[in-house]
Amino acid sequence: MLQYLYLLTILCTAGCTLLDRSEPPQIVDVTTDLGENPSVGRGREVNLKLFTEDADNDELDFQWTASGGVFTGSSKDTLIDLFQDSVTVVWRAPGEVGVYGLAVEVSDGVTGEIVTEMLQIAVTQGPPVAELEPDRIVAFQPGQTVVIDGSASSDPDLDQLSYFWRQILGPAVSLQGSNGPTPEFLPPATGDYVFELAVADNIAPGVGDTSEVDVVVIRVSDRGGRGG
Repeated sequence: MLQYLYLLTILCTAGCTLLDRSEPPQIVDVTTDLGENPSVGRGREVNLKLFTEDADNDELDFQWTASGGVFTGSSKDTLIDLFQDSVTVVWRAPGEVGVYGLAVEVSDGVTGEIVTEMLQIAVTQGPPVAELEPDRIVAFQPGQTVVIDGSASSDPDLDQLSYFWRQILGPAVSLQGSNGPTPEFLPPATGDYVFELAVADNIAPGVGDTSEVDVVVIRVSDRGGRGG
């Protein structure tokens, strides 16, 4: 009888130990909305998605850190693995180009173990390009406006552009819609009207580039024409 009780005690102790044992959390994957080997323009945002797994369905604490840039929301929080196996945070790239390291730590508050995953994001920035229409000749018609076309201007990072127009030759005119790519003017007389355009990708204060200047000559003539 004593031997039987002793055996039960051993089995119970072993079983209870197994039941009480907690498994550390696991990071299954970390992805970005830019795919693998992500690169992003200065000041742009990246969505980071963390996938986790915990055999015990513990509440998991996570914390993100980065060698540059900022997290627009909370970089640390708690997720309940029983109902939620992923969480998304948003990282905004800094204003300096380079390769930045991001890391996330996950713990369950039970095992005392912390698991870590790291990734790198390249921050790049190409300057925008101002591109005006070819020089052309238009017919002078009193009261008729002339449109200048700078809509071919572009930015390699697909940043929104700001437009800066300036008249450098010809009878003085006022540009209507000069904050956009296709302003127009009302020529008071015939002559050569010369304009220059620069574009900028000022996506955040102190961040961005300005293009080289492009120039167009619009000749307003009594005879008109299609230009060249």
